[in-house]
Amino acid sequence: MSNAGLGGRAVAAGDKRELLLDAAEEVFRTLGYAGTTMAELAKAAGVTRPTVYAYFSSKDEVFRALADRVRREFLSLQEKPDAESPSDMVRQIVADYLAAYVRHQGLLTVLAHQALSDGEFRKVREEVFARVERRNTRFLERLAVQGRARPVVPPVMISAAVTGLVARFAELAAAEPDELPSLGDEVADMYLTLAGMTEPPNG
Repeated sequence: MSNAGLGGRAVAAGDKRELLLDAAEEVFRTLGYAGTTMAELAKAAGVTRPTVYAYFSSKDEVFRALADRVRREFLSLQEKPDAESPSDMVRQIVADYLAAYVRHQGLLTVLAHQALSDGEFRKVREEVFARVERRNTRFLERLAVQGRARPVVPPVMISAAVTGLVARFAELAAAEPDELPSLGDEVADMYLTLAGMTEPPNG
């Protein structure tokens, strides 16, 4: 069933929440957390404030929903993609992870800023990355047991390092969008080197 939609469009009730979040992410990116209000969220989505309140009780709830959506997206990227080798899989996942980080860089920057002074936001930020890093750590540990990876540092450290690399390289990619593919390759090269998964030179 469809309800009166965003901006006058007919939108299925199940999709309206996601469309509200799409609009909200841009508002938080441009206005920051302190500058964002429920009125601004409604304006950006082209709906009334009661419509926003029908889905979210406060801007804090909206922000947490956005953070959770990013977390779930990051996790989904780690679902096993079609690849001929673990190295190819790593390259694909890293490229997708970097691209996703670029898409959500504004929100993640606001979250990092809020986390500096708010313990609750620090927990939210940790939730965004902790499970992603744990899943990557388990992936590397399995490869090490199978003899297909020889990590030069503990896998848990590699996972944390990759998060940092992706965050920094997302800044570079945002400034130079055409460089995104090559930056993804460079992050993947560093990952594979740390994981001891680089291919031996020919000859």
